[in-house]
Amino acid sequence: MSQQSWKPVRLASSQAGGKSEKSSGSILVDLVVFNENIKKELREIIETNPEFRIKDLNDPEVPRVVILELDEDPAESFSFIETIVQAVDGREVFLTSPRTDSNVLLEALRAGAKEFFPQPLQRDHIEVALQKCVTRYEQTSQSKPKKLGNIISVVGGKGGVGTTSVAANLALSLQAATSPRSVVLAEINQQGGDLALFLDLQTTNSLRDLGSDLSRLDTALLTRVLSKHSSGVHVLPSGYDDLSSGRLSPDFVEPVLKLLQSLFDFVVVDCGHVLDLTTKKAIEQAANIVVVSTLIVPVVHRTKRILDLLRASGTNNEKIRIIFNRYSPDEREVLKETEEALKFKTSWVIPNDYPASSGAINSGIPLILSNPKSPISRTFADIVKALGHGGQEKKESENWVGRLRGIMVGRTNTRQAKAS
Repeated sequence: MSQQSWKPVRLASSQAGGKSEKSSGSILVDLVVFNENIKKELREIIETNPEFRIKDLNDPEVPRVVILELDEDPAESFSFIETIVQAVDGREVFLTSPRTDSNVLLEALRAGAKEFFPQPLQRDHIEVALQKCVTRYEQTSQSKPKKLGNIISVVGGKGGVGTTSVAANLALSLQAATSPRSVVLAEINQQGGDLALFLDLQTTNSLRDLGSDLSRLDTALLTRVLSKHSSGVHVLPSGYDDLSSGRLSPDFVEPVLKLLQSLFDFVVVDCGHVLDLTTKKAIEQAANIVVVSTLIVPVVHRTKRILDLLRASGTNNEKIRIIFNRYSPDEREVLKETEEALKFKTSWVIPNDYPASSGAINSGIPLILSNPKSPISRTFADIVKALGHGGQEKKESENWVGRLRGIMVGRTNTRQAKAS
């Protein structure tokens, strides 16, 4: 989203640590509002309604209602509305803005906004909207609550094994597997910071812009540093590399990932290849840990050390999946010996196709987009299905290649529009 000259405000909730949304008469609300006066006014109105409570940083639950202030670039706000409405069944978005032209209202409704609050705010209008929300909530309160998004952490056995490439292709494959689906690709990697290059994505904001001050972290700030790829995947680059001064605080990782979980179905994390305190935090939060390796002796040796460290830390073996990248069929015996040495079965092998893979990296177009029918692309489709996140409906999985083609057409049209 575009930048504005604003400072996010953190006002203490009078009901922090109160009842959960599952409790009777408690609907969680997240305020993604940048105007401090408007945010304060909305908070005061909401807190007079006992059916609602406002989300604070320590609240792990998914908000039922998001009140969003229109961005300077309305298209960014409409895209964000579509993303968060799709991510959680029953979630409602209310939009507020001083702009009241008909085009804005129409696009907001098309994106999925439930209500529109013009500025200056009209208290009676907001009260009526909140009561309607309570009625809808009561009608659906018996349904199964939506779980937080699934975190998949990708860690490399050693530098250069293709960790970022696997993470990027996995995220795009998840996005294409079923629809609607929301995926974010986050880079908790302080050694490389090349994620944006892999996707040919021009980014001005990154995880580094969030700093290390937890008091500043909220949904409004986080969404400001996300970029959206033409595939529909949202991207959060780290902004850190070996040449950067400063490091990402380990204590910052968990709240960032929890916020992303509340906004997206899937959070794919590129952890790089160094198991420091920061990446360990990302791994601890993951439902699935994908370890990327190759059948090269130094890489296997370091992969074994990583697996030993994960086991020693109490990580459940069922969460760990091993991928051997750049695999050739004549390496079957080597693979078998490696599995014995690691005391771990291989989950998947990615075929060795150096010309196609290097071409994809150099062009900034991941292989599953440039060649969705390739053996590598099919392997990623299998990975998504095996992780239990794809093929939920036969029609959905059958249209996987078609969706990738659609993404490529959209990407080409975007490039042509920029060129003209």
